[in-house]
This record gives sequence, structure tokens and C-alpha cells, in this order.
Amino acid sequence: MVIALAGAVAVMISSALSRPLEGFIAQSRRAELVDLAAGALNRMARDIRLAVPNSVHLNAGGTAIEMFNVLDAGRYRPNRLGGDGLRFTSDAAGTCNSSTVDSSCNSFQVLDPGLLVAGARWLVVYNIGAEDGGGPLAGSNVWAPANPGVITPGGTGFAISGGAPAGETLLTLTPPAGSFSFAYASPQRRFYLADQIVGYRCGGGQLLRFTRTDSGAPWFSGAGAVQASNVTACSMSYQPGSSQRAGLVTLGLTLTLEGESIELFQQVHVDNAP
Repeated sequence: MVIALAGAVAVMISSALSRPLEGFIAQSRRAELVDLAAGALNRMARDIRLAVPNSVHLNAGGTAIEMFNVLDAGRYRPNRLGGDGLRFTSDAAGTCNSSTVDSSCNSFQVLDPGLLVAGARWLVVYNIGAEDGGGPLAGSNVWAPANPGVITPGGTGFAISGGAPAGETLLTLTPPAGSFSFAYASPQRRFYLADQIVGYRCGGGQLLRFTRTDSGAPWFSGAGAVQASNVTACSMSYQPGSSQRAGLVTLGLTLTLEGESIELFQQVHVDNAP
């Protein structure tokens, strides 16, 4: 009789505790998914905020995003007398109407004595991100390089030269074709040095982060670093904004594990002033 009563009590207790325990496990699982999704979205937001203005780029399906990463930035002095822009040629010093301290034809002065150049692959000036027919406009968008244009061609060399005035840096460029001109002068004389293209892609139940250094390559399709697994839905959208309003990237991520799903959204304001 005592054994029977003890068994009945055990069944009652297990039945009473099973639902709260299941609820606790489900809540813990959802909390873990939220942490994973939030961490991935925050990483994406940091990279987007470090993008060269007007370089955020999405694929047609809204499942991939990429951008030029800013290595360093600053303000420049025009390197031709009577001009506001930047031009670079392989002509001998003193033969190109240069305004630089050493009269060189392939350098310019930066109003920063500590400019970071190591790892730089592109120089960008006044990228307005213009499009034509839904695609990037050549010479006015970093995704459609041209000469003149808003971004130096791949393979351009960068080196700091001596002789700069106090508080400045003299930066020398070596374009692969020997010469390059920027299409526009920046009203604020801003420039950006970029070192790589950073992107994210959803596919195969994962959110991947990738980097590449070939701006002319098609969308990245290889292996990347996994930022989140168990991805069942992913969305990315971009509103470029205007001269009066910042751009806006909206990110959405849904993770599902053992019957539990969470969906997080995050919006990232993008300063697109070139």
C-alpha cells in the first residue's frame, strides 16, 4: 500500500513539474537564439558603419550585402595649381603644374601627420554612388571604376614620402596605367583609403561573413566565416538616403532550433556624405 501511494505521488509530481521544466528549457533555447542573432546583427552593423560612403551594395534577392571598408580617412590639399581635385601622372616633377611641396606629379598632401597607409588598396574621393538603369554609373560609383572616376584602380601602389610640412603627410600613388584623375573634387576635400570589401551572405542555413580584395569580381560565393547557424529566414534592404537624410540599412534574421524560432530586426543609419 505504501509503495503504491509513493508511486502515485511520484507520478503526480513529475506531471506537475514537466510543463514548467519544458517551458524553462524552451525559454533558455530562445534566449540562446536571441544572443546568437543579436551578436551577428551587431557585427553586421559595425561593418556597415565603417563603410565608404555610398558603397553599401545589395544583391537582387536581398540575401547578400557588401561594402568597401574604410582603413583611414582625412582631408587633402589639391595637388594641381588652380584646381580643387586630385590628379596623378608619371610625369617628371615640376612638369605638371603640381602644387605639392616636392612638385611631384603623383602625390598629394594630407592634413594628418599620422595617416595609416599599410594595407591600403583603393583611394576614394567623392563617391556619389550614382546609378543608371538600376546599375552603378561608371566613373561616379565605386562599383563601376573608370578613369576619371571616384576610386583608384586595383593595383595602385601607396607610399608615404618624406618632406611633408609639419602636421601633414605626403602620400605618393602609383596607378597601374601610369595616370589617374578623380572625376570630382570633394567640397570638403575628404578622401577615404579602403583596404578590402566586406560582405555578408545568407544561404544553406547560415549567415556568412566574407572579405575580398578584387572589386571587379562577381558576388562572393565561396566559404566564409560563419556568423550564425540555424538560419531559416534572412532579409536585407537599403535606402540610400539623400543629401539631407542618412541612408538606412534594415536587417532581419530568423533562427530556428528544435521547434523554437526567434526573429530579430535591426536598422543601421549610414552616413553617406561623400
